[in-house]
Amino acid sequence: MNPFIVADAESCIGCRSCEVACVVAHHEGKFPEKPEYFTPRLKVFKGQQLFNNRVSATAVFCHHCEDAPCASTCPNGAIVEINNSVQVIQEKCIGCKTCIIACPFGMMMVVTETVQPASHRLADAYLRTEAQKCDLCVDQPDGPACIKTCPTQALTLVDQHYLLNQQRLKHQRAALNEHNGRLFSSATSAAVTHTFSPLSKNIRDVAPVNLLQRPRTPRQEPKKIPLAERKSSFAEIYLPFTDGQINEQAERCLNCGDKTICQWSCPLHNAIPKWIALAHQGRIHEAAELSHQTSSLPEICGRVCPQDRLCEQACTLNDHDGAVTIGQIERHITESALATGWRPDMSQVKPTGKRVAIIGAGPAGLGCADILVRNGITPVVFDRYPEIGGLLTFGIPAFKLEKGVMSRRREIFSEMGVEFCLNTEIGRDITMESLLSDFDALFLGVGTYHSMRSGLENEDASGVYDALPFLIGNTQHLMGYSASSAHPYVSMENQRVVVLGGGDTAMDCVRTSLRHRAAHVICAYRRDEKSMPGSKREVKNAREEGAEFMFNLQPQRIEVDDQGQVTGIKMVRTEMGQADAKGRRQAQPIVGSEHIVPADAVVMAFGFSPHRMSWLAEHNVVLDKQGRVVAPTISGYPYQTSNPKIFAGGDIVRGADLIVTAIAEGRKAAESIAYYLNVL
Repeated sequence: MNPFIVADAESCIGCRSCEVACVVAHHEGKFPEKPEYFTPRLKVFKGQQLFNNRVSATAVFCHHCEDAPCASTCPNGAIVEINNSVQVIQEKCIGCKTCIIACPFGMMMVVTETVQPASHRLADAYLRTEAQKCDLCVDQPDGPACIKTCPTQALTLVDQHYLLNQQRLKHQRAALNEHNGRLFSSATSAAVTHTFSPLSKNIRDVAPVNLLQRPRTPRQEPKKIPLAERKSSFAEIYLPFTDGQINEQAERCLNCGDKTICQWSCPLHNAIPKWIALAHQGRIHEAAELSHQTSSLPEICGRVCPQDRLCEQACTLNDHDGAVTIGQIERHITESALATGWRPDMSQVKPTGKRVAIIGAGPAGLGCADILVRNGITPVVFDRYPEIGGLLTFGIPAFKLEKGVMSRRREIFSEMGVEFCLNTEIGRDITMESLLSDFDALFLGVGTYHSMRSGLENEDASGVYDALPFLIGNTQHLMGYSASSAHPYVSMENQRVVVLGGGDTAMDCVRTSLRHRAAHVICAYRRDEKSMPGSKREVKNAREEGAEFMFNLQPQRIEVDDQGQVTGIKMVRTEMGQADAKGRRQAQPIVGSEHIVPADAVVMAFGFSPHRMSWLAEHNVVLDKQGRVVAPTISGYPYQTSNPKIFAGGDIVRGADLIVTAIAEGRKAAESIAYYLNVL
């Protein structure tokens, strides 16, 4: 018979570490470059919640069938039986998908990936279409990666020897039970489980491993400062965990495997279980060093990352008693390490004499600078604002991120060897020509600052504000900087404010207006609450602070008085229709439901797009139809633009996205620049 892998549903906890191990094993030991390339050759299924508050789970694999239907139906003979297993000869696969239809277990798939050659200096990337299924990791010296990584030993490689051994054990149990007069006793289920390992060719006794039954404290949410203080100040609302809380929460981590689903779900692929374990052991400096190997701003990501949509959403404990509070632990590690004198270890860095100009001191630019300086390349960061951080500093309100955190991070980067030229705008204070002449390469990490408009009638009326200038003006005012015409300070005191939009920026505008002592603040969104793209945590905070939410309302026109001042918004009610190509249900207007929502001020938070930078076209940097820089992530040198000397990453390439994604792209671009400069 052909060996195959089975999962014990009693032991499976649904951690998906087997899926991660499978993908990594088939991507040269690394995470794939894009989420769409995460195609495990097995599937973990989660079922109903059981009586013990546990969600049932199991994994399904290819059975490597005798006389396999996928092999017999393949028109090109690409699927064959080799060495007691069913394998795909990729050179023969034509991507016809016949095998998908033939497989009775649904374990065949045909995928298309863009393959990047191992060396950035060699051939361009190419497309590869192939049929994929469990191949029992025949090319791996240690056998199937999924079995090796499973934290509960729920997976077993079944072959003829295993089946014969199981049959022998059942005969022994039946004889023993019959002798004791309890053939049908439940005691049989309590017997020790003997598992035959074809990898070692030995029979071993395996004690049941049930990580979910280990005593654990429940998930703890971080405490907040008193509500009255929240509503009257811009102080950070979340209090840091105590050492005791950190230990309790760190102890909850199941440590699901060497590479875990929470790690994959983080765009930076942080080694989350490993630095959680170090923190639990009190090895804070080691935890900080490990954290900084993958993240340039961990204490900031710990505060502002939407963990509820990323790592904490993926946490295995989410299906049980709540995810590990990863963000709070991440924040604690760096804060504690810095407070006790830790700084990034630069002792092994050897200067190369290379210099790279970075335009933009936001997340992408700082991520790029971090990797460059660690490889002996001097980064010089130019930014038009007086402090680093970009929207981290001036866009995100202080009640989410205290601004002294960014100032301290600037000092750390400066100690590492990063140079900053602040209050410097390209085209006004320095030219692209001089940058391209004086530096070995250039990185664009300027972000997206242009507010997207709705096209509503009277959207330019007095009292209508774009979200980003409103937030930047408020932060500059709090930091003591003078207002500008582009970012004036606007007070919402005693105003009836309506914020249009449903993302995190809309929540920032709502909560800022509340702190201005606005008379009333409404957040109006055209879909239902479930469809809001913003963080549920931010919506909850806004509600606590006094915001009103109006869902299924679509704006039609800004109402103004004779002086052109806003008086309200004409709205129409909507109902949720069919889903679009991305799976989002569309809001359909309800005829005859038009009405006016009174307002003295309207803030439009519809998202952002790249702002115009004429100096890009002058230097042969190609933009797409949305004004984003074209910098392919899979190419001879990833993130290289049409000008070979210029690289780009973050929002200017992909559009407005998460901070953590911008950091990740800046770091990847820096690695590509290092290859380009023959440093790596």
